Amino acid sequence: MASAAAAVSAPGGDHPRRREWRYTWEALGHLPLLRLYLFPRPALPAAIHSGGLRADLRLEDSLLLISFSLAGKGAAPVALRVPVPRVLVDPAAPVECRAAGDHVEVRLALVLPVDHPVVAAAFPPPLGASPPKPLAVRDDMKNLSAGEAHLYCKNCSVRLTKQPLRKIMEMPSVNWEDVADNWFGGCCTSFGGAGEKLVAQFINAYGRLEGTSLLDTTAVTIETDYLEADLVAQMTCSALGSDVVAVEEVISDVSIGKDHATENSEEQANITGTHAQAPFILEEGLSVSSSETNGITPQTDQSGTCEMEIDIDVNCEKPKNDCCIEKLEESNKEINLSLVDPCHRCCVSEYSGKAEDNNPSHMSSGNQKKQTVLETKRDYKLTKTISLGSSFIVKASNLMNDFEWVELLCGQCSSPLGSYPSQCSLVPADGRVRLFKCYTSTELPVMGPRDVFRGHTLERVFVNLLLEVAEDEISFRTVVRDLKSRRPILQLVLLSSKAWLSSGCCYENDTDGSHGTTDLQPSVKLLYSDYSNASEADLRIVEEWSSKYRAEELYMMKRQIDELTECLSSAMENYPVSCSSLEGMHLSSLMR
Repeated sequence: MASAAAAVSAPGGDHPRRREWRYTWEALGHLPLLRLYLFPRPALPAAIHSGGLRADLRLEDSLLLISFSLAGKGAAPVALRVPVPRVLVDPAAPVECRAAGDHVEVRLALVLPVDHPVVAAAFPPPLGASPPKPLAVRDDMKNLSAGEAHLYCKNCSVRLTKQPLRKIMEMPSVNWEDVADNWFGGCCTSFGGAGEKLVAQFINAYGRLEGTSLLDTTAVTIETDYLEADLVAQMTCSALGSDVVAVEEVISDVSIGKDHATENSEEQANITGTHAQAPFILEEGLSVSSSETNGITPQTDQSGTCEMEIDIDVNCEKPKNDCCIEKLEESNKEINLSLVDPCHRCCVSEYSGKAEDNNPSHMSSGNQKKQTVLETKRDYKLTKTISLGSSFIVKASNLMNDFEWVELLCGQCSSPLGSYPSQCSLVPADGRVRLFKCYTSTELPVMGPRDVFRGHTLERVFVNLLLEVAEDEISFRTVVRDLKSRRPILQLVLLSSKAWLSSGCCYENDTDGSHGTTDLQPSVKLLYSDYSNASEADLRIVEEWSSKYRAEELYMMKRQIDELTECLSSAMENYPVSCSSLEGMHLSSLMR
């Protein structure tokens, strides 16, 4: 949760007694209370005593005056001015105030809940400011459909698309199939599998729509020919690097087999007088282009003998090497179908000219061919997961082992942009990439008033999906796992899905300074534990906890988990130490 606008600058001059104090206002949806946590930073060595503790509420100034004395002889009295959020506080109710060890707690009674429409009408936002709006795909669709939009990196403002997005469709949720089946099943039992048929028809339809971008709650899915040349070259380089490694592994296997065959041939040569040909070994660090890769691809005849174009005959096991060879040939075909012809040594400057001259119709036919592969060679669940999914959050029910999600980075600043599904080689399996809304912008300046994705931060997008899962599954316990290793990283317990928080700082005895203003921000309150560096024994405890309470399992890429953990750790500072843990877990919050 970001600090509110009430953060007060330290007073000028030398004032040794003006210690900094942190305040956090909290309101929960099910309680008609506004609670204040007030604590020093850094913490005091002695506890705060309730002797002389007083609280004076001045609603006309949106101000709360608190005074007390610290323990110890000669301790000077402390006076603090804390701004009060603009809510309907009951002026007739008494102000409850108590010292709780390392902090002071104040409770104010509310007339109406924080999210009541009357409160919003009574306290409109300041001129030029707007309260955070709920994240809704329909709102994004409406704003994007109003005109053509480019996409930009939210970190460095570099443009990501070489042509604007003109045709945008809303992507159905991965859970849409279950909802459709439940609806049709409730009407008539003869509609079994109706959701599956509808989703299958959508996948088949959108795969043939040239220039169509898809929008969901987390990302915008676009075709690779919409991307700037450096991003496409990045995927080409990754694919070629993967193929070179695979070629080296195959050649290494063939060379090992050749060594054994050579030893046998040398023994026979001593008898027959013939000489075996020396084995071929691929040099380390050799750069192989697509034409060179095809030139050294081993061919297998029906007898099980691998023959290479450099005249090497090696008797090898067919089941092992044929599998690798087939994967290499398929990966080379995928590069040619989804991207342009790869350049030698993956040079971006050489590639950029080819990308600009590429015929869009060829790209469209390539996407159609790849879509045909999706329809004919993969089962329905795999096709649905690739076509409708994104790696921002993957539920356990949609987890597949037949492909992997590859991270896409900005070519200018190397910050994350999104991901794409890949099989065999590191190229998009469906000719499209998913650009996460929390990393991209639709207008310059980024985060400006015309940027459709300005309100999409990683924590807000995550919370939005977390609440959706909690509502659907009626589960408030979650385990976040690494999408690649499947290892548990975060343990979450949702305490309140409707919380409003605001935090800032004030200074001791700052009676002549400005106390500023503060506004409550919609948030969720939760407990979390970080198991990124946990031992095997701790991991077993998490697994048992997840099984015992049937916790929902969500999978994310490691970089997004690290950013989410950083947000949780930063929000811990908004609570005093005595309130920052419960049942061995840390108390924190995230904006929604």
